[in-house]
Amino acid sequence: MNRLKTKYENVELYQAGLPDFPRNFTRDSIISALILQDSIMLKNQLLFSAKKQGIKKDSFTGEEPGKIFHEYPGVILNQLNTEYNACDTTALFLIGHAIYQKLTNDKSLAENQKENIIIAVDYILSHLDKNYLFYEDPKFCGANRFALKVTYWKDSEILGRKNGQPEYPVIYTLAHIQNLAAIRAASKILNSRKLLEISQKMKKALQRLYDKDLNVFYIAMDKKGPIKGINSDLLHALFYLEHGDVDNNQIKEIEKSSLELETPIGFRTLSPKFKIEDGYHSQTVWPFEQAIIHIGAKKFGLEKIQRISSNIIKSLDTEPEYFIIENNKLRKAGCDPQLWTIATKKYFKSL
Repeated sequence: MNRLKTKYENVELYQAGLPDFPRNFTRDSIISALILQDSIMLKNQLLFSAKKQGIKKDSFTGEEPGKIFHEYPGVILNQLNTEYNACDTTALFLIGHAIYQKLTNDKSLAENQKENIIIAVDYILSHLDKNYLFYEDPKFCGANRFALKVTYWKDSEILGRKNGQPEYPVIYTLAHIQNLAAIRAASKILNSRKLLEISQKMKKALQRLYDKDLNVFYIAMDKKGPIKGINSDLLHALFYLEHGDVDNNQIKEIEKSSLELETPIGFRTLSPKFKIEDGYHSQTVWPFEQAIIHIGAKKFGLEKIQRISSNIIKSLDTEPEYFIIENNKLRKAGCDPQLWTIATKKYFKSL
């Protein structure tokens, strides 16, 4: 953790990983703080995320009013900047505030950032379609594309689309669920019945993303239609869902489909039945995701999923970003140390 410590504008923060990601990522830092239940780390990231919150439309960086940044500083990729290339970070900002209050009983941070919270909510509401599904489109920032091909955590490629890029507008099921959780969190923070009602409509809209053929939720739905497949988003989503958001049969089907994702050290990101050229988010097992899956599975009483996800600890003699699956063998890859892998290691050791 000390190797990853950094400071921006007098706020103590963490870099995502070395040597490849010596920058601050909202997603990585908030999720790491949530895994660790570290209120100080969480507070500092919320403070900095608010400082850098979007105030205008910018087609170069992907900035929008109220939007929380992806990485700071951003990097140039495909002649654009990655700084605001994320559609889940604003949700994590609001969820982070709710968890911070739960951990500390301190409401002063939310009171001081009330305007930041309100414009974060407005960002999410502006992305809801007529059915209350959260969707992503570079047109919101005045662009026709982003620097990154995909703007939720699996940001390398999307299954089944030319060049691994969705045809906008696109609804990522996991991002919809995260933003549903965020509006629900904001309704409590702001004591808003209107936001609670919107969250209930978003909950109902989630069923529009259910694939009755595969008996799982779509990975995404874009202009071209549903993007079908079995991937770890189904398990990942349990962290953000509450009882009653999906019915018991759907939970059972999620558990059943997870069989295709099992490895000796946890759940892989994509079933081997489905192919993506870029293996970064397909032929891999990510340690941090095992912690997220474990926490969600514990909430829903899914003991087998808890057991499989906890197997990751056996392989964490260091803190690798992810494991690559090749010829049924696993090897470390990416950054080492990686912030949210350190958080995962501490989480499973604490059990």
